[in-house]
Amino acid sequence: MRTTRLPTALLLAAVWTSASGAAAQEQPSEGTRAAHDVLRVSTAASMLVTATLGTLLAINKPTLFGDGRCLRGDPVLGDYGCHGLSVLHGISAVISLVLYTATTTLEIDQFGWPGMGHGRGYAVANWIDLVGMSMLPIVGFVMAVPQVLGLDMADDSLFRRLLRTVHLAVGYTTVGTFVATTAIDL
Repeated sequence: MRTTRLPTALLLAAVWTSASGAAAQEQPSEGTRAAHDVLRVSTAASMLVTATLGTLLAINKPTLFGDGRCLRGDPVLGDYGCHGLSVLHGISAVISLVLYTATTTLEIDQFGWPGMGHGRGYAVANWIDLVGMSMLPIVGFVMAVPQVLGLDMADDSLFRRLLRTVHLAVGYTTVGTFVATTAIDL
């Protein structure tokens, strides 16, 4: 249950900040700006690692694109790619979520997020990655442990294939928009 509270709280904080028209009262200090830059780059790097691990999992596991290499018997990274890689992906995802939350909290507090003076396209990209970062842990958790919904399905069931494919698409979109806004912001 904690997995869903953090993204929901983050989304509500962002909506409240945006709806209230809150903007930064003062110009952030150089130290705050430097911390923000380090957080954004660290978050982007962590998200790229998580996306890479997720891509390897999507290659190995069944998706709407195919049966996956584990079922064919030639998985990327061997047996580990079928049975252990998801744990590493999950740990990386938690690190990415924590870094994203820290970055976004700092932006809301210091820069009047979303937008930070970069224009409408930047603000839209921020909302896309916020919604994506809210969805990814929920979809990933349900996909990994479908029993939380009372479902006991094989790894190659249509529902899990669909969830894995949606998770992959949302992940790519989220990482892409966050990395793009990081490049613009620096």
